[in-house]
Amino acid sequence: MTFALIVLIFWAVYMFIMKRNSGKEFMISKSLMPLILICIISTICLGVNYVAATVPNLNDGLAINNFLSYWIIREDNWSVQLFKSYFDSSVYISLVLVLIYSVLTLLKK
Repeated sequence: MTFALIVLIFWAVYMFIMKRNSGKEFMISKSLMPLILICIISTICLGVNYVAATVPNLNDGLAINNFLSYWIIREDNWSVQLFKSYFDSSVYISLVLVLIYSVLTLLKK
């Protein structure tokens, strides 16, 4: 949750600066691209973490395999179900952002 808030705050600041610098040429679809990239990278990291948690030969118990997954999940009673729920949520958010980007891009044309 903290990770999502930090990313949204940085994105809002980025969008504000981009709008101020570009003026009339500002398109919200262009400002969504960094948010989409961060979300897709987070989805990949959470997916790797989930797969590693489901294959018992990879780890000696449950572990977080990368720093981005640790920033997102933190120290909250790790379980395979928790890793899967974070991964599923990240996939849904990524798909929604890509859909919003596609609609905004089509509406601008």
